[in-house]
Amino acid sequence: MDNNNAINLSNITKTYNLYNSHTDRVKETFHPLRKKYNHPFNALENVALSVRKGSSIGIIGRNGSGKSTLLQIICGILKPTAGTVEVIGRISALLELGAGFNPDFTGVENVYLSASILGIGQKETEKKFEEIVEFAEIGEFINQPVKTYSSGMYIRLAFAIAVNMKPEILVVDEALAVGDIFFQQKCIQHMQQLMQNCTKIIATHDMQAVANLCERILVLDQGKVIFEGSPLKGIEYYTKIMHNKRFKKSCEFEPGINKVNSIDILEENDWVDVSEDSRAGACEIIIEKLKITSKECVPINIVKADDYIIIHLIVNSLLPKEDVIFGYLIKDRVGNAVFGENTIECPTGAISIQKGRYRVQFGFKWPEVYPEKYTITVGIGEGNHPSNHTIQCWAHNLLAVSAISPNRFIHAMFNNPITHMTINPVR
Repeated sequence: MDNNNAINLSNITKTYNLYNSHTDRVKETFHPLRKKYNHPFNALENVALSVRKGSSIGIIGRNGSGKSTLLQIICGILKPTAGTVEVIGRISALLELGAGFNPDFTGVENVYLSASILGIGQKETEKKFEEIVEFAEIGEFINQPVKTYSSGMYIRLAFAIAVNMKPEILVVDEALAVGDIFFQQKCIQHMQQLMQNCTKIIATHDMQAVANLCERILVLDQGKVIFEGSPLKGIEYYTKIMHNKRFKKSCEFEPGINKVNSIDILEENDWVDVSEDSRAGACEIIIEKLKITSKECVPINIVKADDYIIIHLIVNSLLPKEDVIFGYLIKDRVGNAVFGENTIECPTGAISIQKGRYRVQFGFKWPEVYPEKYTITVGIGEGNHPSNHTIQCWAHNLLAVSAISPNRFIHAMFNNPITHMTINPVR
């Protein structure tokens, strides 16, 4: 093993024997000819990974892809069916909620219990105790049994113990998703600033955390490594793979309005249907279906600054209409309108359509906004004023995207650059 590596995994396979029923398990146990009633399932298959000391690795993949199994093998909780595991350094792990805690013990007692599991003596734990309590921010609950804790309090204490014991390797499995946003920010800042020499392995569905915390990404699917590389390319690859599994066909983007028939629409199964309950307005023109894609017409749910977004609509005009307006509105997770626009400002001029169904496509460049989840509302109006016009149809909050901002901190809703500064002495 390379001395510069903290972890080295070689051809790791983890196989479970699955049975269709408990009866099959009993039959196999007592069968005189040792007949097999199980079928093997590979939770991991030929996984290889080398992690250099002090580096940070993100592991992403859909549920059931093998992320948690891989982390448990690294931590020594599970043994692989095949392959070799080499780990150098003391590991501190946040795997399952409350793992390693005795629910009947108080927070104080669990601090000492967790420290002893990590091989840390009582005197050293006493020196770090105040730091742990201060970091956890659970107040007087530190003296209460942890079975009375909320999930957020559980993770606060567990994370405080894990990071303040100065581990050489920190393993985190979705733990940060439990805490509130302020504690998440505190944890991320702590890992970035005070744990630079610690090897970090993070399994998560939070693409923003991966983009900001990790130097390299591993994408798992059905127990196999399907991508290893930079965070941005890994996130893009993961998103495309997931959409390719879900959707059979994409379209080619041509801006504008085109008449469609039912066969055209049925050939693409990635549309979101707009129910009658989701519509509002005069509804002489209605939005029947919608979707969002990249400029290459690949469905997306993760965006970053300067990505080009295409909104696709299937609309049905019940009457011939002039001065038709199409627009969109992006809202944050609490419903605040962050940005939007409509076609009345486009240089193409007034839009007229006849009775019938149309495919509408319009696009915009995603701005640099605070990294979180945003919903998309689309609308159709009629008139020649950007705000004072007839609302024909609005479809509210039917699509969502998660914005990320790798390698750049967004201070508020968006950054507004400082363009001038002077410093002068005063008397």
